[in-house]
Amino acid sequence: MQDEFVNRLGMFRTALGTLNDPANQPVWSGQPPLIFTTKVTQAATAVTELEAFVAQQQVVITGAAADKDREEEELETAAHRLGCILAVWFRDQNDETSAAQVERSLSAWRRLRDQTLLDQARICRDLGQTVASSPAAPTAATYGVTQTAVDALTAEIDDYAAVITAPQQSIAARKAVTAQMRDRYNAVEARFESLDCLIPQFNTTEAGRQLIAAYQTSRVVRDLGAGPAPTPTPVPPGP
Repeated sequence: MQDEFVNRLGMFRTALGTLNDPANQPVWSGQPPLIFTTKVTQAATAVTELEAFVAQQQVVITGAAADKDREEEELETAAHRLGCILAVWFRDQNDETSAAQVERSLSAWRRLRDQTLLDQARICRDLGQTVASSPAAPTAATYGVTQTAVDALTAEIDDYAAVITAPQQSIAARKAVTAQMRDRYNAVEARFESLDCLIPQFNTTEAGRQLIAAYQTSRVVRDLGAGPAPTPTPVPPGP
C-alpha cells in the first residue's frame, strides 16, 4: 500500500483516538449538537470498513507463486522420468520420431515455462498412455512404462494446471482493490470533514476548547509510512 494511504489511515485512527480519549469524550458524547455524536459513530464504522478493505489489498501473493513453483518442479521431474524411459522404449522399437518428442534432459524440462511445459508434459503422458494400453504393454512394463507411471504424470499435470495462473490471478485481484483505494479513502475523509465543521460548537468551555485544539492537531496527515533515510556514507577529504 502506498505511503500516502498508510499515513491517511493513521490520521483517521488518531482523530478517533483523540475524540474517544476519556478526557475528551464527555465534552461531546451525547451533548448538543447531538448530530456530532451520530457522526462520530459513523466515522468509526467507516474507518473499520476501510481497514477491512485495505486488508484485502495487503493479501500476500507470494504464497500463490510458491505453490506454482513447487508444482512446476514436481511436474518437470515426473515428465523427465517418464520421458526418459519412453525414449528408450521407442528407440528399441525403431520409432525415432516418438522418441524425439519425449527425450529431454531435466534441465531442458526446467527451461520450459507455463503452458509450454504443460503441453509438452501432456504429449509425454499421451504417448505413455498409448504404449501402456497397447498390446505391447507387458513388454513396455519391463522398461517401467506402466499405467501407474502414466497416472503419476497425469496427477502432476493436473496439479500444475490448477495453479499455473494463480500468481497472475492474485495480482489482478489486488490491482482491482487498489484501483478503488482512493475513492474509499475520500469517502472516509468526507465523514471527518463533517466533524471538522461541527466541532467548533464545543468552544463554549475550556474543556471544549482543549478538545477542539487536540482534534485539529490530530487531523494533520503525518508521514508515518516510510522508514528513516539511510545515513549517507562520509566522503573522505581530498589530499
